[in-house]
Amino acid sequence: MKYIFLPVATILLLVSCNNNNQMRNKRTPEQQQARMDSLRSDLLKTDVAFSQLSDEKGRNEAFIEYAGDDATFLRPNSLPVTGKDTVINLFKSHPDTGFILTWIPIRAEVARSGDLGFTYGTYNVDVKGIGKEEGSYCTIWKKDKDKKWKVALDIGNEGLKPADEATDKALNKEVKKEMKKKG
Repeated sequence: MKYIFLPVATILLLVSCNNNNQMRNKRTPEQQQARMDSLRSDLLKTDVAFSQLSDEKGRNEAFIEYAGDDATFLRPNSLPVTGKDTVINLFKSHPDTGFILTWIPIRAEVARSGDLGFTYGTYNVDVKGIGKEEGSYCTIWKKDKDKKWKVALDIGNEGLKPADEATDKALNKEVKKEMKKKG
């Protein structure tokens, strides 16, 4: 009889601990809402900091800093660019000294797991001495092993506002000049 008591007591203790853990993990709707609001706020702040770094140190440094190890960038007239090393090569081969890229996130959403989310908003490219281009973007974020938000997928769509004809011509001229440099 005494040999049965110890295994039964152990099982009861484990079941009791498991139930206590489950109770602790259950959140009230208000607690869950507060958690999700906090996660969304954190992701929005990350996207704003990303834009500020682009403004202060350039697009290339910002995108290299915030790109995740398996990041993918979708760009017009290009195959997807995937992987941190490929992203670094892409941005280092395209100088960013002739323009300033900034953006404003409009919205952020985060999965309940807290490790995946997205932001979207509008961007502005100010080409020095030529004009501005505006568009929209969507970035999918994933937390890395250090629990920091990193870009998993980024895509932008140009043409938020129609540009005037002179600005279009000047931008096209700059693009052609850059393409000639690259061979």
